[in-house]
Amino acid sequence: MIDLNDLAYKMRNVAHARKMNGGKVDTDTMAMLKHCASEVVEATEVYGMLEETIGTINEEAFASELADIVACVLIICANEPTIDIENALQKCFEKNLARAEGRGDKK
Repeated sequence: MIDLNDLAYKMRNVAHARKMNGGKVDTDTMAMLKHCASEVVEATEVYGMLEETIGTINEEAFASELADIVACVLIICANEPTIDIENALQKCFEKNLARAEGRGDKK
């Protein structure tokens, strides 16, 4: 099992190293939120463009874009030391499970 909190710090360290090597990388939380939004747009384009063109998606390209989104989220989590992404995901799962079981869903 992957430790997402540990991976978050590793991802941020890699991003910092890229910046030190001259890459145009801004790991500030607000910049990463904006970058994440652009990655969502890219994933949408890959999914939509390929589906429309050939009736199927390039799973490797789509998976790569989804991984970029997750990487952005993890870097943001590493920037915010009070965020425990594993705990947050577990709570999100439990909330949605309760809703799926007809408990606590918004009407």
